[in-house]
Amino acid sequence: MKPDRPPRRGAGEMEAVGGFLDDVLAGIRMESRFQGAQATDEWTAVVGPEVARRTRPVGVRDGELLVEVQGAVWMGHLAVLRQGVLEALNRRLPDSARLKSIRLVPMRFKEERIESEE
Repeated sequence: MKPDRPPRRGAGEMEAVGGFLDDVLAGIRMESRFQGAQATDEWTAVVGPEVARRTRPVGVRDGELLVEVQGAVWMGHLAVLRQGVLEALNRRLPDSARLKSIRLVPMRFKEERIESEE
């Protein structure tokens, strides 16, 4: 539910830019995208470089961080560490960007193969 705002003006009438921008930003969910970026930016600092090389935080939706993982062994390893990683990430994030969960998914094959060849 949107906060009460003055009614929209008719065609050709002036409207405050702030109100208009609030509507536009809400429409493109800019705030949630920024919060997702904060979580993905903190990923490497929390998990360390070795895990970071084998994972890719993709983004956040509805409080869930989606992370692509390279290989079944790393998927299992991270499944065990998931709750501790979630807690560590949340300690680094502002209250408004706290995560509810981390979802681990297999890294897409083409990208996984390219990285393993390096």
